[in-house]
Amino acid sequence: MLQAQNMAPPSADAHYLSLITKAHDEHYSCYDTLRKSLDELGIRVEETSRGAEWPQCHFDFIIALGGDGTLITSSYGIQDDTPLIGIKSSSASVGYLCAGEESSVPQVLRHFVEGRLPFVRRHRLRAQIHRAEGAVEISPFAALNDFLFAASSPAATTRYRIASMDRIESHKSSGIWISTATGSTAAIGAAGGTPMLADDQHLQFLVRELYHRREEGLQIVQGFSDPDNDTFWIENLCPSAILALDGEKWVMKVHFGDRIHFTLGSPVRVAVRPDP
Repeated sequence: MLQAQNMAPPSADAHYLSLITKAHDEHYSCYDTLRKSLDELGIRVEETSRGAEWPQCHFDFIIALGGDGTLITSSYGIQDDTPLIGIKSSSASVGYLCAGEESSVPQVLRHFVEGRLPFVRRHRLRAQIHRAEGAVEISPFAALNDFLFAASSPAATTRYRIASMDRIESHKSSGIWISTATGSTAAIGAAGGTPMLADDQHLQFLVRELYHRREEGLQIVQGFSDPDNDTFWIENLCPSAILALDGEKWVMKVHFGDRIHFTLGSPVRVAVRPDP
């Protein structure tokens, strides 16, 4: 008969620390590879950290080193046709929007310099909050992924009126996802949304966990809208609500009676992974 030794498993904190250390080391290894490749190509760079003030100068292109979150944050500083290249710097990052990782950095840069790096024009959304007292507040950035409208407390019921095309309904739910084509494979996709082609200009909306009596006949649960031509708005009926832009990137407070509209923001050119 074998008796197990009293070997305590490593603590959760130690395990998490090992993951963070691994991601840190991978990130700076990728950073070194990127700087070396840029130097070899004779490309001068201006560095800035995520969350720092945007440099006030013209760039021929922008590299976002990190993951999709870093790329999305980088897109907020682009209001023209400046190309954006994402590099996934560690295995801990999500790199759906990135053109490569450390092993492909030289290839990605070489393709760009030679004019062979493919790009996709990704559309963005801006929110307009029409305040009940008459003022209009516009989101400071254009969302590359999505907006989430919900009650300020995640445990509270979100009450609102919603209009789509020629129909208006009153809802009680957990909130509404409003997504771009790029964001259609992100949170709204996990909630049951529909994947969209990258260059589609429509927004997609999805009501979360709708409280629905059959006799109410509610129909505005999920769909698409052309921001330039179709009617689509949300009127908040909660004492306090929020409109979150691209996850935690920015949060706008929404008061009772405020009405939210969405418009197209300027598109951004994002590099896609080159063919081998």
